[in-house]
Amino acid sequence: MKRRITSLFALLALGGCVTVPTGPSVKVLPTRGKSFETFMKEDATCRQWANSQVGSPVQETYDKNVATSAVVGTAVGTGVGAVLGSASGNTGAGAAIGAATGLLFGAAAGSGSAQVYGAQAQRQYDNAYVQCMYTYNNQVPGTATVAARPVAPPPARVVTPPPPEAAPPVMAPPPPPPPERIVPPPPEEYEAEPPEFVYSPRLDAYVAVGVPYELVYTGNEYYYFSGGNWYRGAYYNGPWSYVPRSAYPPVFVRYEVVNIRHYRDVEYRRYVRDRGHYDGRVYRPQYRRVVRHRPGY
Repeated sequence: MKRRITSLFALLALGGCVTVPTGPSVKVLPTRGKSFETFMKEDATCRQWANSQVGSPVQETYDKNVATSAVVGTAVGTGVGAVLGSASGNTGAGAAIGAATGLLFGAAAGSGSAQVYGAQAQRQYDNAYVQCMYTYNNQVPGTATVAARPVAPPPARVVTPPPPEAAPPVMAPPPPPPPERIVPPPPEEYEAEPPEFVYSPRLDAYVAVGVPYELVYTGNEYYYFSGGNWYRGAYYNGPWSYVPRSAYPPVFVRYEVVNIRHYRDVEYRRYVRDRGHYDGRVYRPQYRRVVRHRPGY
């Protein structure tokens, strides 16, 4: 009996050493020319993103599987041991032996199930991490490394002899006039129900969710992304006016559109998972009807 209990503790000790995804098991390298500080920031962001995709903590699930299997194994072993012990005239000893045996095998079964879950969680973690790092144009497993373009040597310095003293100075032609700036036409106003906005702490702005376009609310104006340009409006559905890059709000100076989409999706998944206990901020503007005037009226 004492030897079986010693074996049980050894099995539980080994089971507690199951590896859980505390980080990626794949190797991702920065592209040439990217600073180490930028790469570390992207790595931290993608680790956080991968953790959010795994779901509940793997160690917690592992402990639940081991505990559940141990309890069930103990109960079954106690019953079987009591029946066998009563046949030999020693019910108590039979029940004790059956309980220890059931606990031993139940713990082993729970540990094996938890190990399988841990491996699945690691694969899910690695997939999410690789996808995130790929959006930052890093070198991920299975993709071709972009070779750097060879740098051409500097041209040889040519020493131009001075012109003859009698030659008149050569006047440079005037520079051509700058090209006329072409302002793209703004998108049309659209008739639609107001979308829901969630606040992204990373962007320090509200982003529309559940819609197939990028719409950002900074607190006093709406910004709509269309045709590679940002447009500004007082309402969620227009009217819109073109925003030059020199007039961008801070969020568009710090982040490109692909980064805005990424942080929007991260916050939206937090909101969808548990809307009743979501601790972020949500905003929905009032409905605005678009009135279109027919020609001649």
